Amino acid sequence: MNDSQNSAAAPLGHYLWKLATYARPYKKRIALGLFTNAAARGFDLLPLVIIGMVVDRLTGGNATPGSWFLLKGLLVLITFLGLAFFQSLSDYTWASIAQLIRHDLRTSLYEHLQRLEASFFEERQVGDIMSVVVADVDNLENFLSDATTSIIRILITFVGTYGILLWLDWRLAMLLFAPLPFVVIAIKFFATKVQPKYRRARQAVGSINSIVENNIQGMGVIQAYTSEAYQAERVRERSGEYRDAAISAAKERAKFIPLIYAIAGFSFAALIGGGAWLTFAGHGPSVGDYTSFILFSMRLVMPLFVFGILINQIQRCEASAHRIVSLLDTKPGIADMEGAKKLEEAPRSLGFNGVHFAYPNREPVIHGVDFELGLGKMIGIVGPTGAGKSTLIKLLLRYYEPGEGRITINGSELRDLTLESLRTHIGYVSQDAFLFAGTIEENIKLGAHEASYEKMREAARIAGAEEFILDLPKGYETEVGERGMKLSGGQRQRISLARALLRDPAILILDEATSAVDTRTEEVIQQGLQEFRDGRMTLAVAHRLSTVRASDEILVLVDGVVVERGSHDDLIAKGSVYHDLWAVQSGTVGENVHNGNGRK
Repeated sequence: MNDSQNSAAAPLGHYLWKLATYARPYKKRIALGLFTNAAARGFDLLPLVIIGMVVDRLTGGNATPGSWFLLKGLLVLITFLGLAFFQSLSDYTWASIAQLIRHDLRTSLYEHLQRLEASFFEERQVGDIMSVVVADVDNLENFLSDATTSIIRILITFVGTYGILLWLDWRLAMLLFAPLPFVVIAIKFFATKVQPKYRRARQAVGSINSIVENNIQGMGVIQAYTSEAYQAERVRERSGEYRDAAISAAKERAKFIPLIYAIAGFSFAALIGGGAWLTFAGHGPSVGDYTSFILFSMRLVMPLFVFGILINQIQRCEASAHRIVSLLDTKPGIADMEGAKKLEEAPRSLGFNGVHFAYPNREPVIHGVDFELGLGKMIGIVGPTGAGKSTLIKLLLRYYEPGEGRITINGSELRDLTLESLRTHIGYVSQDAFLFAGTIEENIKLGAHEASYEKMREAARIAGAEEFILDLPKGYETEVGERGMKLSGGQRQRISLARALLRDPAILILDEATSAVDTRTEEVIQQGLQEFRDGRMTLAVAHRLSTVRASDEILVLVDGVVVERGSHDDLIAKGSVYHDLWAVQSGTVGENVHNGNGRK
């Protein structure tokens, strides 16, 4: 059974109840909310009893002192003051509970997202994930602060009112109670009809968010390619899906409300017709009790209509809860193995031994890669686009697991080590130099928050970044904007490199780390990295061969296979794949290419 079928089979409130664990830390506060709500309902209903007593005195013909009526008026005033106090305290209590649970749920979702593997984010759109973490959680907050208090109010009102009605006259209470089973049937029918429609609406919201967020980020490209009309149509289609689902749900709701009116009307017809006759004939309650009975009964009408609205709101929140639970139930594909140990000492050796790998539902991209890397050494990996170079980096970071073969650190297989202890020793510079909204200093210190200002500047100097940072009006306090868009690609790349260097990692991974900088800046960076190599291992992936020219060993990867390996000079001398790549990049195509020894 697929996920949608499971959801359809689940009873109303199933997913909301699964999230009830987030309320457990606040049991005392919830108990206070229940007590204050019950007290408010008691003060709310008490005046109706007093009115009945007053009516009986007025119609009984007995002499009653004026002080008796004044006392009853004072009691009514006290009930209103009690209602005001307990209702406001109840509203505050439930609002605070809703905010506390929303905070816990949102942070829990975010922490869970951080544990999921890279493939999860490659397969899901950011807007859809954001819709769950932001919109769906906010939807639940509205449920907790509004619908929950309304449900409790209705339940207490029903129980309290029916208790008083049974006490006043059980026959009239049964007349009023008789149609209620039909209300339950109507609610169940409504819930079954409308639940799938709200689920489709929530899914459509996620789809809309994904498209809009993606389009806003790529607005320059849309405008450059005059694709505004096409993209607007995509948004229109997704918005139309939400519109149609919401209208369909509203249609079902419109059918439900008249049914509630009809049931309520039948109840009151029986109460007025039968109850009034019993009272008039002297077989029923007193006139005062009958008056109280009518007033109490009126209090039951509004909860019926509110309950219809609540079912509608619960359906919306159930759809949000389903998406939240589905995300929380997503198991990380990459996680610490049972019995995984910490990498206590800094890595001294790194090995790939017969590593094979294929992305899910795709052809293999890595075929039997082998290499060894030791302290103070650098390995460069080159090859055409799509050869599998960056995939090797993802395997080392344990974004994915090898299909076959072993990747080892200090002789221990990666899967036998905890993820945190492994990644703590790695400095990673990706080809997409991602910066976070904030200052340059905050971005450089991302992986080393406690680093001193002097160490941060040293890392920026080695990365060739300080020269442009100091030219900025606010220096290291300059805001980089969302994704670092206030800086050029080369500037973002150098800050990303400084971030990795500041961490002082035992393993430095450079994935196209200087692809966006000019030749002069690259030379500055290479000189700095040459100093930085001592006592650590460096793995560099590059299209620009000058980046890896100083490597101790260069691997040439073609279609996931290492077709050549050796130093720059050795590979040039072989006159094969690397030689041809170098010839193209150095502008020596058709000429004799010489190495340092004068060989062709």
